[in-house]
Amino acid sequence: MKSRVILFLLRLLPGVCFVLLWQILLRGNPQLIFYFGLPSKILAYIIAKTADGTLINDTYITLSEALIGFLIGNIIGTSMGLSLWFSNKLFKIYKPYIIALGSAPIFALAPLLIIWFGTGMFSKVMIAALSTFFVALFQAYSGAEQVDKNYIKLLKSMKASKMEVFKKVIAPSSIVWVSSAFKINVGFALLGAFVGEYISSNAGLGHLILVASGLFDISLVLTGVLMFMIIAIGFSYLVSRLESPIKKLIVKVL
Repeated sequence: MKSRVILFLLRLLPGVCFVLLWQILLRGNPQLIFYFGLPSKILAYIIAKTADGTLINDTYITLSEALIGFLIGNIIGTSMGLSLWFSNKLFKIYKPYIIALGSAPIFALAPLLIIWFGTGMFSKVMIAALSTFFVALFQAYSGAEQVDKNYIKLLKSMKASKMEVFKKVIAPSSIVWVSSAFKINVGFALLGAFVGEYISSNAGLGHLILVASGLFDISLVLTGVLMFMIIAIGFSYLVSRLESPIKKLIVKVL
């Protein structure tokens, strides 16, 4: 516990020093504040907008969109990636299409998804899901393909079926790759939610940043960015904490 506290303080120190230096250098200089914002103004916005409920509402909306999209994209992507192990030929057929769609910038596809699914929360969830889907698919399939072939040969020599090989070797061995996809996709899910809100929304942190940038209020823009960072840190921590229990559950079920 003591070492954890020390590590936390050491991690906190550079950020605190940076914020203090930022505040000291820019305080009393309106021109620099216009371009770079001011920590005290950011804190004032957080307090004021938390008090009136707008910041809590915007954060809740963005977090909900990112979380639901994260779950949908990862579950479907992982399932499809692992299922493609059963037919390597099928993966080779669809690989060019998967690469093409996975390489397309989400900012380019987002307007189409908003046209198809509307301007409400559902379209933002779909954008977040699409942002995470291809990473989850590739990671799951790569994990399945990287399994030591000697284990597979051993089970086949014992007349194990392909499904038994999948349950006993492929799925458990792919957990590390799937877990890595989950960690990577935290950022992609938030990016998807942000892009959707930035293009068309009336609430959420992306909408807050869009409105603030239109008003040339850098401190308010950075307030939205800070909230995104806090969500990302909390989200990543939650995924890391759940990694071990999920692994144990999957191994137990299989």
